[in-house]
Amino acid sequence: MRTWVLVLSALSVPFTLTHAIEDFSEGIPAARFGLPLLPAAFLLSLGYAGQVAAAALSARGDARGDVLNLLLGFVWLVAATTDHLGEVLFVPTAAYRAGMVSKGLEVGVILVAAGWTLTSFSVLRAGRTKGVTP
Repeated sequence: MRTWVLVLSALSVPFTLTHAIEDFSEGIPAARFGLPLLPAAFLLSLGYAGQVAAAALSARGDARGDVLNLLLGFVWLVAATTDHLGEVLFVPTAAYRAGMVSKGLEVGVILVAAGWTLTSFSVLRAGRTKGVTP
């Protein structure tokens, strides 16, 4: 199961990074959050650094990596769902940024983050129940 956490974490990068580049090209960090480009990019890079650390720890079987993976997947899931679900469902594709490509990236982020979060939770839960005897 931990292998799936690592696979989903890695799979999130092409979706989240491509989507973030699109957001940066549209000036979204400044317009929505008041962040200039470089500070926004720096914060994003810290998230990816955390993701690398989580993957390294999880790959070694360290539960701290599993917790960090759960946290990162959950943050991506909540942020993407909160920010984009309405756009995905209610804004016509032709009127939205790059059309289907943009919506596909947003749906991809949401689905991969959901899988990453659920799989991370399962790994943590399995780790807790391993040591418990009925």
